[in-house]
Amino acid sequence: MIRAATLERILVVLSDFVALSICFVLAFWVQFHSGWIADKFDPSKTFAEYWHMGLVLNVGWLVLFTCAGLYRSWLLMSRTHQTLRVLRAILIGIVLIIAVLFGAEFIGKVMVNEPLNQGYLYGSRFPWIFIYGGFALFLVIVFRMFIYRCLRGLLSRGFGANNILVLGATEAGKKIAEALAKTPERGQRVVGFVDERFQVMEHEFANVPVLGKYADLAALIKKYKVTGIIIAHESSSPQEIMRVLVWVCDQPVHIYLVPELYSVINGQFKANLVYGFELQELFAFTMPLWQVRVKRVIDILFGAFLGIISFPVCVLAAIAIKLEDHGPVFYSQERIGLYGKPFTVFKFRTMRTDAEKFGAQWATKDDPRITKVGKFLRKTRIDELPQILCVLKGDMSMVGPRPERAVFIAKLREEIPFYISRLKMKPGLTGWAQVCHHYDTSTEDVKIKLQYDMYYFENMSLLLDFQILVRTVYVVLTGKGAQ
Repeated sequence: MIRAATLERILVVLSDFVALSICFVLAFWVQFHSGWIADKFDPSKTFAEYWHMGLVLNVGWLVLFTCAGLYRSWLLMSRTHQTLRVLRAILIGIVLIIAVLFGAEFIGKVMVNEPLNQGYLYGSRFPWIFIYGGFALFLVIVFRMFIYRCLRGLLSRGFGANNILVLGATEAGKKIAEALAKTPERGQRVVGFVDERFQVMEHEFANVPVLGKYADLAALIKKYKVTGIIIAHESSSPQEIMRVLVWVCDQPVHIYLVPELYSVINGQFKANLVYGFELQELFAFTMPLWQVRVKRVIDILFGAFLGIISFPVCVLAAIAIKLEDHGPVFYSQERIGLYGKPFTVFKFRTMRTDAEKFGAQWATKDDPRITKVGKFLRKTRIDELPQILCVLKGDMSMVGPRPERAVFIAKLREEIPFYISRLKMKPGLTGWAQVCHHYDTSTEDVKIKLQYDMYYFENMSLLLDFQILVRTVYVVLTGKGAQ
């Protein structure tokens, strides 16, 4: 069954297109048939001559709305907030329209060598352009509110609701389940409780089944197609709340916390208030969808470009490695990617072939296992270049946290709270932690890098990615930040 968020996005795009089309038809009528603009009055003009211009204009509006983040889910968000976002996008659009019209006239005057300081036709029509913008704002908002009214009607009948698990069969959990059951138009349906006392308690609570323990979360999320988890644990102990969060922070779901518990971890995580319901969202992914898509395009283009220009360097590195000890040029390992998905990573070999004969271990300062060539490759980050293949495949991004091995993740998730939350990000060839800190040599290094990784997650943007890429070039050229 189609999810509410998917149906919402489809209907909102269609409603915006219809609203903007009506605005264009009104603008056509005002300009050529109303007689309100005397020098443009021409009843012989037909809409068939201009519909293609309207189509191009509407597509431009939809692209602008996408860039402005207007096609994310607004079902649980403030209508006032949405209206203000639409207003901002339309103001930007009107300014762009004026700039294009004025620019076209300016270029026309330059081409025919007319005076540039007078006779601008569109200058006298700015008020009409702003009236067009006002109609666009009014119709887009009205159509959207109608769509959301219809969606809430569908949701109240159980169509397309998101499945929610409540962690903790507690009084707070009961209130949440009952509140969501009474307001199905929110689109959130509690499919069950999860509680550590599962084996010694009734398997039904607040008329909702108790499905298992925290250790069963991964299986339950998959089985019930869960999109969100609400933590209603009865303990206010920071250690207990941390222990609960460790079970869920690597899952591809939204994580919500009741306000009473949020005060326990306040200041440690960026949180978003879920409008209309007293919940705080933890580990909220703040990067707009359009930036996520642009980021992937940049990964492909930049990765291909970097692969081509670095090919001679890679050839020289391969020759140097082979000449030094006649061992293999590359080594491959299984690493853990987004939401725990394993993938194979390739790097230039920088250590002796028997470097892990006693098992997996971190590199240390002046590690004797590192070869002479390997030391140079690590310092300049050339050893990372074969990972471009992983970027092109989509297992990695150009920018993100370092991909780690399963054996280290299993160890570190027990020692460092929320280390596993790194799996909410696609690993990267370079990252904020990599350019701000050296290679991991201890658990303390990992803790420091986790702070950098979480900063990146909470502030993820194309601008920050660009900043990281620039700093990476500096690190490569100077060797600073690498060990």
